[in-house]
Amino acid sequence: MERNEFIKSLGLGVAMVCTGACFSACGKKSDALEPNNPNGGVPSGTTASVDLSTQLLTVGASVTVNSILFIRIAAGNASTSFVATQAVCPHQGGTLTFIQDSNYIQCGLHSSRYTTSGSILAQPNGGGTTSALKVYPLTVSGNKLTATA
Repeated sequence: MERNEFIKSLGLGVAMVCTGACFSACGKKSDALEPNNPNGGVPSGTTASVDLSTQLLTVGASVTVNSILFIRIAAGNASTSFVATQAVCPHQGGTLTFIQDSNYIQCGLHSSRYTTSGSILAQPNGGGTTSALKVYPLTVSGNKLTATA
């Protein structure tokens, strides 16, 4: 290989490495939700309601409305018989589901687990950390259960 061919190939290699570094620096930082979102990803003032005559009829039943996860934790139609949390995992935005048999909330993406009061039971599988779930205040009026973010 001649000297000028070597310099050309070296210059081309350096240019490729620099171009790759520039493109990776321009990429998105992460698809993750910001941890510790103050309202659990639900805009402040958002309300969601459930008709208790047709939904959440049994202890352990759950339903998601407007990104709020409603769970019946006890018999009766008092607000203390229910819990409402954010329905999106604070770790990376996975869908949260209530696991009735084990009495915890679990993320479908990385299996983070939470109590019905929002406390962390298990961090995400594969690393990373999560934060506690936002729990929303509830009111009952007739057969209508309402959570307010």
